[in-house]
Amino acid sequence: MTRHTIKLNLGRHCLKYIIKAYNIREIYLPYYICPTLIKTAREEKCYIKFYHIDRNFYPALNFENDAYILYPNYFGICASNVMKLAHQYRNLIVDNAHNFYMPDCGLASFNSLRKFFAVRDGAILNISKTINLKIPKDTYSYKNFSRANTYNEFLTNELSLEHESFKIMSESTEKLFSQIDTEKEKQLRLERFNLLNKQYAGKNKLKINLTKYDVPFVYPYLIKDEETGKRLEKEGKIIIRYWQPLPEKFPEYDFYKYLIPIPLSR
Repeated sequence: MTRHTIKLNLGRHCLKYIIKAYNIREIYLPYYICPTLIKTAREEKCYIKFYHIDRNFYPALNFENDAYILYPNYFGICASNVMKLAHQYRNLIVDNAHNFYMPDCGLASFNSLRKFFAVRDGAILNISKTINLKIPKDTYSYKNFSRANTYNEFLTNELSLEHESFKIMSESTEKLFSQIDTEKEKQLRLERFNLLNKQYAGKNKLKINLTKYDVPFVYPYLIKDEETGKRLEKEGKIIIRYWQPLPEKFPEYDFYKYLIPIPLSR
């Protein structure tokens, strides 16, 4: 089956495209997920069934064989989970926002350029089915764009994208992205990850074993010590809590409350 590459402005709009292409009326989403994807599914009048994940970020539920399932490649360290689920479920949708380098698999998969590189927006969707819809091209200029160096700058950038409509990737983003040495960035990211893992692996409650397909977005450091996050922030690292608050009774609560995503970007 022919695989199409669709370049859009944001990852959430890749999900919108998938829902439209397959006319998905019901979808499984994890509780532990970026709220913009929940919002996108609801905007498309798609009924959401939520599922829990376990300590290894694997779904704690057996899905129906024909169910549409969105699975995030958490922090870019869950390639083995992705492969296993793609083999088991034909309608798996893979959110690779946290791993630009993950090979395409599943019913559809998408990534996010801005999560990995110094661009404001941009996402790439891999899908077998296209939609007959005129999608406008983004015309954003990079004249005033700068990469976030503080948490407040990160929030400002995020808020600037909050109301971005469904568009094709801008020429500005494509041009800037074409100038990036992605292989070099990959090696630098892995080097930083390995250095951090040597430093924190002994205390990290997550046991991380990278496969050849894992290129992490951050170093996910799970430790029940809130002072560690504060100390890292004082050292100038942008520590972002993922994602919205969850009830304490949820198995994912520790991820929300205690997981410290240490940035790998320069």
